[in-house]
Amino acid sequence: MFILRNKQQLAKAIDNAKALHPKVRMIEFGEYQVTGSTGNVYTVLCYRAGGEKIVDCNCPSRVPCKHSAAALALHVHVAARRGH
Repeated sequence: MFILRNKQQLAKAIDNAKALHPKVRMIEFGEYQVTGSTGNVYTVLCYRAGGEKIVDCNCPSRVPCKHSAAALALHVHVAARRGH
């Protein structure tokens, strides 16, 4: 889990996600399943708590990861379309 403060936090994860093209499926707004490069499925949650933007992936890395970056891209897209 990490608090999203700026795009630079995700720079490496974004590059990895672009290279690997992970599959992202929206379960509901704020909850996503991401299939990693080895076929493992991870759950990523995107939400606000205490005025902070939180991104939480259940993969073992526990840092801004490619799964988080991929899910966050879909989350931002859906939020923009919904006017959030």
